[in-house]
Amino acid sequence: MITHLNVKGLAIIENLEIDFSPGFNVITGETGAGKSILILALHFLTGAKVSSDVIRSGSEFATVAGEFLVHEDHPAVLALKNLGIECERDGEDAVVLIRRQLSSKGRSQAWINDVAVSSQALKEIGHGLVDIFAQHENQRLMHPQEHIRYLDQFSNHPKELKTVQESYEACENTMKEIESVIQRVASSQRDKDYLEYRLEEISKFNPSPQDYQSINELCESSDRVVAEKETLAQAVSLLENGDSESLSSALWTLAKKLGQLGSTGEELRGRVEEAAREIEDVHFNLSERASRFDVDENSLEEAQERQFGYQELFRKHAVKTIDGLMQVFSVLKNDVGSMESAKESIQELLTLLTKQVSHLEKSSQKLTEIRKKSSLSLKKKVEKEIHELSMPGARLDFEWTSSGKGPKDLNISLIDSKLHSQYLPVAEKLAKLSAGGAEKVQFLLASNPGEPSLALVKSASGGELSRIMLALKKTLAADAETCVLVFDEIDTGISGSTADVVGRKMRELAAHFQVLCISHLPQVAVYADTHCLVRKQGKKNRTETEIIKLTNEESAKEIARLLSGREVTPSSLNHAKNLMTQARS
Repeated sequence: MITHLNVKGLAIIENLEIDFSPGFNVITGETGAGKSILILALHFLTGAKVSSDVIRSGSEFATVAGEFLVHEDHPAVLALKNLGIECERDGEDAVVLIRRQLSSKGRSQAWINDVAVSSQALKEIGHGLVDIFAQHENQRLMHPQEHIRYLDQFSNHPKELKTVQESYEACENTMKEIESVIQRVASSQRDKDYLEYRLEEISKFNPSPQDYQSINELCESSDRVVAEKETLAQAVSLLENGDSESLSSALWTLAKKLGQLGSTGEELRGRVEEAAREIEDVHFNLSERASRFDVDENSLEEAQERQFGYQELFRKHAVKTIDGLMQVFSVLKNDVGSMESAKESIQELLTLLTKQVSHLEKSSQKLTEIRKKSSLSLKKKVEKEIHELSMPGARLDFEWTSSGKGPKDLNISLIDSKLHSQYLPVAEKLAKLSAGGAEKVQFLLASNPGEPSLALVKSASGGELSRIMLALKKTLAADAETCVLVFDEIDTGISGSTADVVGRKMRELAAHFQVLCISHLPQVAVYADTHCLVRKQGKKNRTETEIIKLTNEESAKEIARLLSGREVTPSSLNHAKNLMTQARS
């Protein structure tokens, strides 16, 4: 149960606090007093998104805090333990304190037992604590896609439903893989000639990392050899002095001339002859070394041409290294040869898909059996409730249809017609199924005996929708883990004796849950264990909402007001007291 609620800075609420009681809590008040703001506060407290527009004018933050008491093995307590959040004890119950704040900039923060939690964690915890049943819920009954949710909630088969969802997701993933293979092949087919041309060009060149390295090393070493040989040749040429007399010959001639000078030139002649002999020795050595350098011009030319060929391929395929070129080569071989590999891939995927669809069929069939069986029980229980809600003889029926979206057309024939034929029966089976099983269900209503069952949108009035929804809620709540049931004016469209039955049904629910009900009907309010009044007041030129617990006498006056309008007359007050006595008896 929720024991305490504190609201600050929300809409027209400055600061509001209320202690709730176990059992049936009814909240009444004039239109516009702010009753719906309490529903907004509970929505926000339990994880719903709200706009910063709801922050009270002049306030920087809106803050809502609530204290809950839940039994120690409740799923919310177990979820908190998994988050590392401990709960204090109040007797045999665990205390869960939730506080949430919204800033004027739209940022929200939440704490559970003073530990900061994410919005998602708050939503999961809050969902197990409070079930808010607002008037707009009636409109869900007008949408057939919502009906299967109510049936599944009543059937309570989360494991079977999860198995179907996971099986269907597996099938969808395999289908996407098949589509991916087909798209890749289709793209390759469009560029087939171009791809084959590119592949043939690289294949003829026959590149390899080893060849690329060898070619580069040969070209680099040959360049060095040629450069050294050219340098030696130039040196020999200088010594030989081209067509003129060589340097050594010139020196010998000079030595001979100096010898003719007699003793005067003898010393110089010896030195020149020594230089001539040294020059001849250097010339011999240079010539010998030059003759040793041998470059295979043909091999070098071939290597250089191949080196240029590598650079051209790098440029054409937008790569910078031999590894990049080899990767392009590999991709081209795969793309050109993709047709055969695609057949193998799709064959494997179809084999897997066949098994997956078979598993999905079996899982969906089991879910269908559970739903069909549960529908009979739900029909019986809901009809009992709506008969008591002044719809005697009304009949609830179910219309079952396939939930499938039809077969998905995969262009497998692009790859192989036999594979396409193999796919078709699997696709037909999958087309009849969905993540929610094999069927959709729509509630049908015959309001009176002898009338045909029609869709709710065609047959039910607003008051009948409210009663059917209350009957569903009461039936579905039987095994629910929710601590608090909140009803926001779901009694719209009903009055008189039917309203009295609605009040009694609420009281019956309150024997198992704490019930908070915002109502405008005195026939409902008289059944309350605790009666609260919401009213507006003017303070300091501003409007504020407050909520107060009423004593029995105050409750009688409020119920009298609901009976007669603003004026509380002695007769309306006596009538109110009589209704309260009858309800409590």
